[in-house]
Amino acid sequence: MFGGHTSTARDASEVSSTTLKADLTSQVHQAHQFKTGLEFVYNELQLDYGTVNLVFPESNNYVKERHTPMRGAFYVQDKIETKGFIAHLGLRLDYNNPHKEWIAANPFDKLFYSSRYDPATDFTSKKAKSELTFSPRLTISHPITVSSKLFFNYGHFKQLPTYEQIFRLSRGAFKQVLNIGNPELAFAKTISYELGYDHALFEKYLLQVAAFYHDITDQQDMTTFISADGSIQYARANNNSYEDIRGFELGLRKSRGRWFNGFANYTFQVTTSGRFGRAQIWEDPSEQRRYDRRTSNLYQVRPRPQPYARANVTLSTPNDFGPEFLGTPLLGGWSANLLGDWRAGFNSTWNPNNIASINQNVKNKDFYNVVLRLTKSFGLGKAKLTFLADVNNLLNTKRLSLVGFYDFNDFQDYFNSLRLPASRAYNNIAGNDKVGDYRKEGVAYQPIVQVGLVSDIQNPNVNAIYYERTSGRYINYLNDTWSEVESGRLNKVLKDKAYIDMPNQASFNFLSPRDVFVGLRMSFDLE
Repeated sequence: MFGGHTSTARDASEVSSTTLKADLTSQVHQAHQFKTGLEFVYNELQLDYGTVNLVFPESNNYVKERHTPMRGAFYVQDKIETKGFIAHLGLRLDYNNPHKEWIAANPFDKLFYSSRYDPATDFTSKKAKSELTFSPRLTISHPITVSSKLFFNYGHFKQLPTYEQIFRLSRGAFKQVLNIGNPELAFAKTISYELGYDHALFEKYLLQVAAFYHDITDQQDMTTFISADGSIQYARANNNSYEDIRGFELGLRKSRGRWFNGFANYTFQVTTSGRFGRAQIWEDPSEQRRYDRRTSNLYQVRPRPQPYARANVTLSTPNDFGPEFLGTPLLGGWSANLLGDWRAGFNSTWNPNNIASINQNVKNKDFYNVVLRLTKSFGLGKAKLTFLADVNNLLNTKRLSLVGFYDFNDFQDYFNSLRLPASRAYNNIAGNDKVGDYRKEGVAYQPIVQVGLVSDIQNPNVNAIYYERTSGRYINYLNDTWSEVESGRLNKVLKDKAYIDMPNQASFNFLSPRDVFVGLRMSFDLE
């Protein structure tokens, strides 16, 4: 755990899973390929985790439970091929059995939910219901010329919530319930549509354009229950969340090549999310009415688009390329795979002035990453020795993690120091900073303090630079007199972002440095 008294987190959980699975594929006709399969999974969950704080026990939150849930799936599919037309028709069945007796107490039962709880008390329980769902699937690929085709994908997809959220029953230091799951949580349901166009270029490249839409319902959410006397306050899992994702993709692929192959794609998407039902349920009717009058709980979250792109290039040398040494071409058989990722910075909210109409108003820095994988194989008779190297974050890009804040004041100090674009939501000095910007390594902190008039300051700090709002000037107090900051020094401070007050737990600020892994793999041909 970050901050405060350390080593408060504990986890001694043991989880085991047994899976039985079978699949069958049969070409029953020239135009029909039939596939079917089934799967059964049995889990044993010995949950034993939480926080134990001996200094501040009121923050304790612990789970100690045993569960044996089961789930299964069955599918059938027919692949139809005729005259270049290809279609997949399928149906999938998903089954979930929590295999659990669950508490059936009133949601404000003080004997179960409050600190009055006694483990020896018998409470009414009921067998949690199992769930059986059906998901149709359809894909169509239809050629329109010798080098192009249209395709359409449609399907229902089900996602089981995590077992932690299904079964979680955590109590605090005083035995009061803090979080409780729901074994009857439904599968999250995604209805997905995709329409696209493929075009072959120069017999080597494939250009693809596609539009997609995903309608997601019954996503997991939490609702807080609060008793009239305040002795009960806990969060219960439910399926109140929904989400819509839509956008388009543009891709280019080269699947074959003597020297290189790879792909590049760009995705533009927008996500809208929200919830049904209440986020808080109060035992006191007057408090419930007060809460229900604030309808912001049901407002949709409409963030700005966050496009992303990926590129993967594999550079290879032919096996017989270059001079030989001991019968092995030194430059032949090398493979270098480069994977590049870019994601536009998302929008977050910085609104210390509490302007009701403002949300998602500041931009985070874009994300970049490059990964390199290098391999070279050597033949040794019936054996093969492969050298491999993986380099994560090849360019050693520094990304501020934003998890190094010691407390809320530390969080505010960082955000207040950023020179963000002008807004009514905050009083920062205007600039072009983004959330995630950081002070240049090795540069000392240079505070810039915003004031109305420097003449109003009673005890000026000689180490600070003052930004005077009324005049727009940067002023410092040196030799008992006020003067404008020398332009060269000011430009250096702004360029190095020396004014940024970095998170105090510096060891957590940059968590993904360049990592290099080198290894050898030996394989044998026993024939």
